[in-house]
Amino acid sequence: MTQLRKFIAGAVCPSCNQVDKLFVTTQDGAMVCECVSCGFRDVRERDAEPGTAEFAKGLGEPGTDTSVVRIVEP
Repeated sequence: MTQLRKFIAGAVCPSCNQVDKLFVTTQDGAMVCECVSCGFRDVRERDAEPGTAEFAKGLGEPGTDTSVVRIVEP
């Protein structure tokens, strides 16, 4: 069975800096973000709350410009 890949429009991969290469899937109750170019992979627990360390994991160094994107299930 194939997994549904939801690509994130305008997102930049933190590893290879390619635009529009990141997608999100769900695996074992966690949200997984992957890059089709370099294979970058970030796993977050599905119920991570904004402002927690688990939610902020992978967002870069403190003080850098970041924008939060909310992923809405259809």
